[in-house]
Amino acid sequence: MSRRTQLLLNLLIFLTAALAGGCSSRNIDLSKAEDQMGFGVTMARSNLWREALFRFERAVEIEPGNPQALNNLAVAYEGVGEFEKARELYARALEADRVNPHIQKNYSRFVEFYSRNRKREEAQAATLPAPRVDAAGGSSAGAPVVLPEPEPPTGPGELPVGDEPADPTPPVPTVPPTIATPPPGDLS
Repeated sequence: MSRRTQLLLNLLIFLTAALAGGCSSRNIDLSKAEDQMGFGVTMARSNLWREALFRFERAVEIEPGNPQALNNLAVAYEGVGEFEKARELYARALEADRVNPHIQKNYSRFVEFYSRNRKREEAQAATLPAPRVDAAGGSSAGAPVVLPEPEPPTGPGELPVGDEPADPTPPVPTVPPTIATPPPGDLS
């Protein structure tokens, strides 16, 4: 599916959700954290992570100590690739509610992914070759000229024959974490 088709599909889902929300018997009050979180969950499930992030940020502004809002905001930051912010928010969510199984599950899954990813990045950084100097040994000003390393091939099947990838382990798929939503009736 092309990127344009995916964007149009996401827009259609967004409009459908907005119309369904407008047609429901329940009024949405975006000054309430609960309603911001509900809208954010709908957007996250539609893969509209930036909108979900915005909604969860509003929910945390309204209720800074709400563990579900903090967890959902951490999930959204993880969804957009801002892992350090996600880690900080998971820690805050766990401080607010240490026994919530959704938060515990999301945090433990995140820690596993985050530590594995950091180890891979460190290993790749350690194996980077030193910069090359041109054959003449420098520029006319006497300073050595550093040539950039050639770009590695990208895409599947583009490695030169006989070369092995630096990291033979397959990449960890990015799976959106479970968004913790309180069961009906548990909201105050």
